[in-house]
Amino acid sequence: MNAEPGREAELDAVVDALRLVMREHEENLREIDRLSEVSFRLWLSSVADRIAAAAGVSLARVHALIGDLASIAVNAFATGKRSYQEAYRKARRIPRTSTG
Repeated sequence: MNAEPGREAELDAVVDALRLVMREHEENLREIDRLSEVSFRLWLSSVADRIAAAAGVSLARVHALIGDLASIAVNAFATGKRSYQEAYRKARRIPRTSTG
């Protein structure tokens, strides 16, 4: 590359600035993700408190129920995904016939 010495230094400075901005952006995204998780947990805790107060049951029972429901949902999703993948693999094994 036949770039002028000053232009090459400018290009290096721009590349370094872009790297810095990209690094800061990634750090900000991680922080947003962390705060979102904390916010969700606080919201879920407040909902559990309200359910426990309204239903007259202990907070531990409400948390156990929420945990059970989450576990059921995760298992149902995993089962559905596995079933879909198995059906897809079976469908791919059907030999193709030529038409014509």
